[in-house]
Amino acid sequence: MTSATRKKTSVPALPNGSERSAEETVRESIHRIEEREPKIRAFVQFDPEGALAQAHALDALRLEERGPLHGMPVAIKEVFDVKGLNCAWGTPIHANRVPTSDAWVVAALRKAGAVIMGTTVSTEYALAKAGPTTNPWDSSRTPGASSSGPAAAVGAGMVPVALGSQTIGSIIRPAAYCGIFGFKPSWGFIDDTGAMALSEPLDHVGILASKFGDLRSIYSVLCHTPGAGAAGKGQENGPGKIHVLRDVGEETFSPTALAAIDLAADVFKSHGCEVTNLTLATQIADAETTLKTILCHDMARHHGSDRDQAGEQMSRRVRTMIDRGRGISEDEYRQAREGASVLSERLEDMVGSEGVILTASTIDVAPLLTQGTGSRAPQLLWTLVGMPAITVPCGMPGGLPIGVQLVGARGNDDLVLLVAERLSKDLPQNDYKS
Repeated sequence: MTSATRKKTSVPALPNGSERSAEETVRESIHRIEEREPKIRAFVQFDPEGALAQAHALDALRLEERGPLHGMPVAIKEVFDVKGLNCAWGTPIHANRVPTSDAWVVAALRKAGAVIMGTTVSTEYALAKAGPTTNPWDSSRTPGASSSGPAAAVGAGMVPVALGSQTIGSIIRPAAYCGIFGFKPSWGFIDDTGAMALSEPLDHVGILASKFGDLRSIYSVLCHTPGAGAAGKGQENGPGKIHVLRDVGEETFSPTALAAIDLAADVFKSHGCEVTNLTLATQIADAETTLKTILCHDMARHHGSDRDQAGEQMSRRVRTMIDRGRGISEDEYRQAREGASVLSERLEDMVGSEGVILTASTIDVAPLLTQGTGSRAPQLLWTLVGMPAITVPCGMPGGLPIGVQLVGARGNDDLVLLVAERLSKDLPQNDYKS
């Protein structure tokens, strides 16, 4: 795999231990946003004055009062409430929505010293009509699905970290398309209080970052689950087995995606890991039907009133999903939930407490904007069963990013992160170039 050769620019990074002030770091981020936002269009509301005010307040703190994220610029997907900023959920129906309080994750970031730079673009209701955001590597291509704004802002070097959400594939896919890390923790490991609800059993809070260390820092602040990451006994030395998945159901991985899988598999082999093949065609097929039943039922419950009051402002996709959800009985919904639970247990038995699945993050590099936001197939299953998944940048074939995805059993987040960090050091990667 070859790497694009363009002038390298560093991403604002700081935290604790850096000699730079929060104001210096924030001003650098502001400059990059002002420089690149006209082309990338990642932000719903950019708040430079508010960011500088936050930075000044942080710099006024004594050293012992400063948090672990002191001065780190962060962008927030508009599905999370940010006090005083526009959070429209990607729909004109809520175009003027400005929360009066922060979502739990936003409050936790502020408390840890992060600086909120603004809210970023989501697709409509985080699953349908795409917003104006473009891919930072090629403006004719999609930045991915609903976490398009956060991913593009990070991929373009405007901020080092952003918060996103995933209900089908909306962290992994955009992160891979934009050439950055994207982490979807085990379901429930990050509190989603104050986030727009699509489906409680499927909604995940996730982190997008250009550097692995920043992702880890954010996760350590946001993960509130006692004992999270208490993986198997071999965790300190990495996985006991790598399960390679080249099957994505009815769709197929492109030669580029398969080459990325093979490259990563070779890295694991070179480190003495046991590498075996895994086939999940039946599980992937069952997952799509099950997920759609759960999602449509819950969308009707959460957003049916919007359908009734302003349906003409909704895309056909959202209207259709809500209408379908209204026809799903409680018994059908219960069976789908039970089916997801059974599938999760089966997958965890396959993977094992010390195993990790290796697959591609996407079926190919980012498609053209006219072709949509890309396939959800490589991400959907892991969302349904709540297993932790991370995309790791794996080079720039043809000048566009490609990523590989690592997945572990529920609760084994620390094992997945450990393996991702080690793999990332051996794979070709690229920061944003301009």
